[in-house]
Amino acid sequence: MRKKFLPIGIALLLAALFGAYWYLDYFNTNTSLATGQKIKFTVTQGMTTSDIATMLHDKKLIQTPESFRLAARVKGLENHLQAGTYEITAGMSDGEIINILSKGKVHSNRFAVPEGATINEVALKLEREHLATAQAFKDACRNYTPYIYMETSNSDVVYKAEGFICPATYNVPENATAKDIVAMMVQEFNKKLTPDLRSDLNKSYLPLRDIVTLASMVEREATHKEEMPLIAGVFEKRLQMGMPIQSDTTIQYILGAQKKEVTYDDLKLESPYNTYLNKGLPPGPVGNPSMDALRAVIHPVMTDYLYFVADKEGYHHFTKTYEEHVAMIQKLNPGEIIGEAQ
Repeated sequence: MRKKFLPIGIALLLAALFGAYWYLDYFNTNTSLATGQKIKFTVTQGMTTSDIATMLHDKKLIQTPESFRLAARVKGLENHLQAGTYEITAGMSDGEIINILSKGKVHSNRFAVPEGATINEVALKLEREHLATAQAFKDACRNYTPYIYMETSNSDVVYKAEGFICPATYNVPENATAKDIVAMMVQEFNKKLTPDLRSDLNKSYLPLRDIVTLASMVEREATHKEEMPLIAGVFEKRLQMGMPIQSDTTIQYILGAQKKEVTYDDLKLESPYNTYLNKGLPPGPVGNPSMDALRAVIHPVMTDYLYFVADKEGYHHFTKTYEEHVAMIQKLNPGEIIGEAQ
């Protein structure tokens, strides 16, 4: 008789446990607290489930600390609630809140890195959006080289991470440091180097850092992506011929701010980044290029063009000789005497 009723007893016990689990997870919904308001709070390292429950109760996110602690225990997650900053909508059940905390689904802020932006520009944008101070971000970028291809011994390079901050939209955790943000962006760049892209990079006569340097100039020159391979072709042809690249993007980088018009005096600035005065590539990237710009440098369209100038819509007009270039400048911008890649 005892053996006969044992399975029934076990089944009843399991049913009771399941019922308790269901009750704690779903029935205790905290609907009386449902205001629709999103409430932000931070769980710090070392906080116990009891500490967290008390804080949630004080913020009117749960009805009773006791039911929250019991729910966490029944779900087997009492010791798995993770530190971080969270944003919870008032009225969520104890079970839903526990699931969020146990999975570390911390509150994050969306942040976009524009294509071609320099580290200085990204730093100022982060500060404007209250995610990090500009100085902290720049300091974190100065010598950050987690991948071999980022390394350089050139002392003229201010930020070794310049060029490797991947243009993308990021979910930045609330408590992320400037170093965390830099690491996230550089890791994204490395992730974008797919096997196919790495294979093409390995076939290039240039090392990746130099490819990124060229791509950064192409990115900042091109308003329209379809022109990137042609612009890359002009730069590479000039390199092969031993001509200075003469890209205004390098002058803008020296100036540290985007200038509407580059003057003759600007072209005389003494700097290893001045591609009007110095032949070859600048010491490092002058911005953070997209993968489109990178591919344009790997697969340039090689022509006889050595010059180009942009019209008011940002489309470039390519020419073979300096005389043709000057004539094109006068046609597009009467009175203008400085052109791109002049």
